[in-house]
Amino acid sequence: MKRSDNVLVAVLDAHGGHCACCGACGKTHTGGDGKQCHAASSGKNKPLLAAPRAPHATDVQNAAAPLEELRPWCWPCWRDALAAERARADDRRDQELMDAQMGLFDIGTDTAA
Repeated sequence: MKRSDNVLVAVLDAHGGHCACCGACGKTHTGGDGKQCHAASSGKNKPLLAAPRAPHATDVQNAAAPLEELRPWCWPCWRDALAAERARADDRRDQELMDAQMGLFDIGTDTAA
């Protein structure tokens, strides 16, 4: 990817000037094949943003994504894809906590402390 002083310009140059969402937002897109958003802006004169191809659950992870991982997104798709990823991460954490706590209540087994 060509080095630019502006991250968004570099991402748009490398990947085109349209939203790269392919359904991560949970919507069926209306343009083209129905899979990719293709929005050229975020509406109301808001530009696209550069964000990871696959959203991460935390802002720190998203901000630390390398330039090669970034794609153009419109704000509505990014907001919904990020919310979906955060919900999945919350569900994973809840399941991990539940699994970890189940061993605390093994009464009458050899593995109980």
